[in-house]
Amino acid sequence: MAQAEASEFTPYTEVPTRLPKALWWVLRIATMAVVLGTVAVLFVKPQTGLDLFWKLLVPVLPIVFVVAPGFWRQVCPMALTNQIPRMGGFGLARTLSVKMKSAAFLVAVLIFFAAVVIRHVLFNANATALAVLIVAALILPFLGGLVFKGRSGWCGTFCPLAPIQKAYGQAPLVMVRNGYCQSCVGCQKNCYDFNPRAAIHADLADPDPWYAGHRALFAAALPGLIVGFFTAASPLASGFGSYLLHMASSIALALGLFMALASILRVSRYKLTLLFSTAAFVLFYWFVSPSLAEGITEFTGLPFPGYVAYIFFAIALGVGVLMVRSGLRSERLYELANAPVASVVGVNVGALRAAVETASGADLVADRGTGMSFVAGADHSLLEGLESAGVKIDYGCRMGMCGADPIAIVDGEDNLSAPSATELETLERLGLKGRARMACVCRAMKGGVTVDTSLDPRSLPEPEPDAALVDLGEETGVQRVIIIGNGAAGMSAADEVRKLSSSCSIEIVAREREGFYNRMAIARLLHGSTAMGGIGLQAPDWTERKSVSVLLNTTATAIDKSARQVMLGTGETLNYDKLILAQGSSAVMPPVPGHDLPGCFVLREAADAMNIRAWRQTHECHSAVVLGGGVLGIEAADALRQLNLSVSILQRGPRLMDRQLDERGSEILTSYLKELGVAVITDANVAEIRGDGRVSGVVMADGQVIEAEIIVACAGIRPNVDLAKEAGLAVGRGVKIDGAMRTSDPDIFAVGDLAELPGSISGLWAVSTTQGRVAAAAIFGCEIGYSEPNTLVSLKMDGIDVKGYGAIAAEGPNQEAIVAPSQGENEHRLLVVEDGKIVGAVFVGPSGTGKHVTELIDQRPDLGPVLDDLRRGDWSVLGRVLD
Repeated sequence: MAQAEASEFTPYTEVPTRLPKALWWVLRIATMAVVLGTVAVLFVKPQTGLDLFWKLLVPVLPIVFVVAPGFWRQVCPMALTNQIPRMGGFGLARTLSVKMKSAAFLVAVLIFFAAVVIRHVLFNANATALAVLIVAALILPFLGGLVFKGRSGWCGTFCPLAPIQKAYGQAPLVMVRNGYCQSCVGCQKNCYDFNPRAAIHADLADPDPWYAGHRALFAAALPGLIVGFFTAASPLASGFGSYLLHMASSIALALGLFMALASILRVSRYKLTLLFSTAAFVLFYWFVSPSLAEGITEFTGLPFPGYVAYIFFAIALGVGVLMVRSGLRSERLYELANAPVASVVGVNVGALRAAVETASGADLVADRGTGMSFVAGADHSLLEGLESAGVKIDYGCRMGMCGADPIAIVDGEDNLSAPSATELETLERLGLKGRARMACVCRAMKGGVTVDTSLDPRSLPEPEPDAALVDLGEETGVQRVIIIGNGAAGMSAADEVRKLSSSCSIEIVAREREGFYNRMAIARLLHGSTAMGGIGLQAPDWTERKSVSVLLNTTATAIDKSARQVMLGTGETLNYDKLILAQGSSAVMPPVPGHDLPGCFVLREAADAMNIRAWRQTHECHSAVVLGGGVLGIEAADALRQLNLSVSILQRGPRLMDRQLDERGSEILTSYLKELGVAVITDANVAEIRGDGRVSGVVMADGQVIEAEIIVACAGIRPNVDLAKEAGLAVGRGVKIDGAMRTSDPDIFAVGDLAELPGSISGLWAVSTTQGRVAAAAIFGCEIGYSEPNTLVSLKMDGIDVKGYGAIAAEGPNQEAIVAPSQGENEHRLLVVEDGKIVGAVFVGPSGTGKHVTELIDQRPDLGPVLDDLRRGDWSVLGRVLD
């Protein structure tokens, strides 16, 4: 995108901060004081209050909307009350339904029209009614913010001032940074707070003509509403029916003129919208300039001459000219843009795209399930595109490994990016290879693609099976394989064993009651109400299709190596030729006094999450403390917050995610959590967990007491080595293995968190699945060797993108740390490069900030040819170096 286009569509979140936050709070409080003071005056001195409101306060707003709407969005008292629940951390943060989002603008328009029409009848002369209206206008946004996330409960949806702001402020002369939505939570489509200059274009070009039509018709009706209102006789004199007829006639005349011009003139819908919005603005000041001059004289006592009203109008006319000029420039640059503005940060501004009127269906990804579509592009995944278009589907790791978001491809599969080995393995495990793609990593490279989010990919025809392979089980004599543990490592091993042998029996002993599920999504079980629904990671017929026996809720109690037997807690005995240990690890509860009090939990498994949720409900808890500021701890804190708890994170180290993030990245994450209402305490040393019969709080080493009725420990893991140790296997911190995952017994293998392999990182999904495959091959004598897989760590949390990999700073003479320049205060991108290869990365910022990181680390391209571009600040080259 050219520099002029980029600067024109700079999001509010990337606009430099001109005023300190403290000053903005002073202005917000001052504005609220003015409004509440006006309410008081309306009760004490009714006529003075009416004059103050109608002659001074209201006439000032339209010119603010045109010149610097961001200023009003910062200090608006309704926005303040709307955001109090969010800032206080006690909002429910629910998502507005698609139907409500689509209808919200129309509702706002009807409220606005009704308020204007009733003004002559009630609010012009009745100070009490006006005071009640103002108070209601403060309470309703608060209630909306209490229930819905972001600004979707009022400011971005139902606020009757929002249509006026969009009409007048569509091409702001001055950009003012958005002070509330520091990280977007995707609460609305074509967000005006996010990018006001682009929002109007996106609205008018929306693929839903009903949605787009409301915006144009409001602008078309606005001049008629203004003329009708200011030329109407008092309804008390003319009668209410005549008054309504006069208003309706004026509005109808404006609408008719708009439609006639649209039919006659070869101009875009935006130009007509801009023309009518500007005409309404100028007409408003033609009528109110005299009363504005009168109000200033009344409240200042200064004798202004009569021609001052004309000066005010001349100023408004000049501002209107600038509004047209700015709007036309905005449209021209928008049409020249060659990429969606929203793709920069991955938020819900789905219709932002270049020359949308001429975009053909061949360039779109269409969802047959919802009717929504978005522009195909190699710079964003299908998941990101669907989310930008307002389509919500499940997601997990966003790296194609966990299997949370398979999507049916109805047409155009050849136009998609080639699947990686990781994606193919995931699809095969789900039984969807050849029938679906993982939306989080699949990209539409060119041409048209049709998907169907409402269609279960398993309902599509199965592809022809691959040609039969040699059965290594028969060749090697391995006919009985037992796997203890049904996590990622164990299930990966089972899947690979079946690929290599169709004849050997496979039995999986699983201590948990649940089948294979997405452990990376267990935080959702805290605040979600569907229990295990949506986090299962296998097709219902997987065990039957793979001929695998899974013994759930079953414990392996002993291993007899000489007899090659596994004893179960049920009294049964299982014989094996080869045994794979994949029991994983257990969460560690810090051994501080009081750690065994009721109300103290660890979070490692689905049962842990559901126990915490049950405790919160049965004991009416209000506060929680999370011990540990790593990925799981942060995700747990966010989930507890969504469970309507006041949450504090206690991190022993100097910063959150200190192994994956540098100081700047952690600082942004910490600020975001605090904005959500989550308290973060670093360098925290817990002395005692306090409680009488159950948890009541945490006592710090410095004597500080933090109240909490729930304690959740996410402070590390301990490999489950007891079974192996009792069997006489070599054990250190974990079960010691070689590069083939073989233990000290040649017939027993260990994989995943349980295994101890020098140089390998435990606790990561990719490591576990890779080790499972290596062990399965070694069982049949195939020594494929182990190499450490992609160890990218990604935080799964709405509204912020956090990814860390490898080194977080240059650690040697051949390493170079490159930081993206000119970033907003809430975005940080860092690459550590050695000999042209990525050895470290930190990407933190709004959703989509780290969209290329997964593929970059997976493919490990040579960055040598583009290093100079990166150093100069052109990070778009990262998308171009990918295959």
